[in-house]
Amino acid sequence: MVKYRLTNYLICPECRHTPLSLNVIEKTYHKNRDIDVKPCDFYCAYLDKREGDIENPPCRECMKYEVVYGYFLCSKCGEWYPIIDKIAIMHRGKYRPRKAIIEFIEKYRDMIPDNLVRRELSREKG
Repeated sequence: MVKYRLTNYLICPECRHTPLSLNVIEKTYHKNRDIDVKPCDFYCAYLDKREGDIENPPCRECMKYEVVYGYFLCSKCGEWYPIIDKIAIMHRGKYRPRKAIIEFIEKYRDMIPDNLVRRELSREKG
């Protein structure tokens, strides 16, 4: 399951940059979930703020959300990693599940930047 908190721990498999930006298309909310966690170390994706800019982080509220569809984007190399049905697809090269990603693009075409769509569609079939 992808939670905002996961972004604090991910690095780009392509270039090793961190943090990745989280772009949420669809999420679920679990109002009765009450999980006490310590704040993220250096980046809060829920607030989209870095360490030092985060005052009184709403960690309990953050933990109530799960990202169902969206994508991670690397600001350094421009690679993107779709989140499909609560699973982050972090594969590279021939290991990327092309069919699932194409279906994701077809479903959410208006919510994905054109450059990411072009990049994905131009990849050779693996």
